[in-house]
Amino acid sequence: MHSRQRGISFIAFLIVLAVGGFFLYLGMRIGPTYLEYWTIRTAVNEVAAEAGTADIAELRRAMDRRMTIDYAGSFRPEFIRVVREGDQINLVLHYEIRRPLIHNLDFVARFDHSAPIRQP
Repeated sequence: MHSRQRGISFIAFLIVLAVGGFFLYLGMRIGPTYLEYWTIRTAVNEVAAEAGTADIAELRRAMDRRMTIDYAGSFRPEFIRVVREGDQINLVLHYEIRRPLIHNLDFVARFDHSAPIRQP
């Protein structure tokens, strides 16, 4: 009996290539949004660690300076708030981003992060 070695057909290869390309495209469209979030989150943690007795206007200016340096284009100072929870004071980041994905289909990303403000 003679056996033949078989592999993936051309049509199956094209389907795998199309699915892989679609997920690569999704990653290229969504990935920068998450990278920007991690930049903003790091800045929030650093500002909260250095805040001390600063008021909200000073905190927003510090965040705005960091975002200018790090070039986080979608950040606005209104995204941060100072919230007191019991004895703890937190710097809270909350925002949503809507970006186009495919033609008339958008994706929405909602980000929430809280960092404790260290008191002197």
